Amino acid sequence: MVPTNSSPTDIPLTVVIIGRNEEQFIAQSVRSALAVQPQLPSLEVIFVDSASTDRSVEIAKELPIRVLQLRPDWPLCVAAGRYTGFLHSRGQYILFLDGDAEVEAEWLLRAVGFMDQHPDYGAVAGVLDERYVTAEGASVGGVNNVFGQDLSKPQIDCKALGGIAMYRRAALEQAGTVNPHLPTGEDDELCMRLRNCGFKLARIEGRMAIKYTEQRDTIHEVLRRSRTKMYDYGAVIRHAAVYGGGWQYCWDAIPYVVTFAATLLLFLTALPIAIYFQLVWSLGVLALLLGFAVVIKKRSFHRAALSVAVRAVSTFRTVVSFIRTKPQPIEAYPTDVIHVR
Repeated sequence: MVPTNSSPTDIPLTVVIIGRNEEQFIAQSVRSALAVQPQLPSLEVIFVDSASTDRSVEIAKELPIRVLQLRPDWPLCVAAGRYTGFLHSRGQYILFLDGDAEVEAEWLLRAVGFMDQHPDYGAVAGVLDERYVTAEGASVGGVNNVFGQDLSKPQIDCKALGGIAMYRRAALEQAGTVNPHLPTGEDDELCMRLRNCGFKLARIEGRMAIKYTEQRDTIHEVLRRSRTKMYDYGAVIRHAAVYGGGWQYCWDAIPYVVTFAATLLLFLTALPIAIYFQLVWSLGVLALLLGFAVVIKKRSFHRAALSVAVRAVSTFRTVVSFIRTKPQPIEAYPTDVIHVR
């Protein structure tokens, strides 16, 4: 159990908003959370800033919320912001929200009601839409229902929920909160621990949030995610292995990395044999057939090439981060956060 600064409280909900250099979106993100305050007067909203160098903090502190800031010399990541926000929260439920996203007040009320009525559920999420925008704020498309939620069903039990989701405090205190040392995959790893403790997870009906982000299906985005360690799943595997969950995380969260790595290893193992028997051409034919299968599945050469690029980069970063990572206990992360407001 991770100690927190909270005590028994009548606050039903804390919205923990995280961000770094989100001056373009932070005001609307905060206001979207505050929109539910008439129905939940004791709502708590906390913005945890990851040492922004823009006007994010200046904008946020003008709003009626608490503002915390991680120090620039700390290891900074999404998980660290959520961890810090949880430590300073007091709500019975905690919604983790990104600073470039807007949450729907109607869905928040629905989620609180669901959690009140279903104590065996540790966390819930809903429909997430994405809007793609440039650095200048221009709209360049988007995707509705990113996770492909079945809109005909009021509730769907699932294994993981994504980064934006509402958690039960009691469940986090039992299973352990977000691991602040994980550069990526912290939501999947947390959901895995909750399930292993006997809690259920669900997506419930209604649009939960809209997230404003860069366009996903580009090589530029793949490279950006690689630079920011968002493909460093090896770090998650090393931390999960500490409590025996390494392989479970692989199969639950990153099966595409496992299968790509296995296929690559198979080809590398078969290559010397093919050279010896002068059958290298057969490996070439097999690789070509696999390529065509990917194109048919993705329905375009562009999406097929992007899919292979994601798998190749993810596998490489997973191996590298697995070798480099030295697991640390959650409690080892610094807690002397800056209290801005």
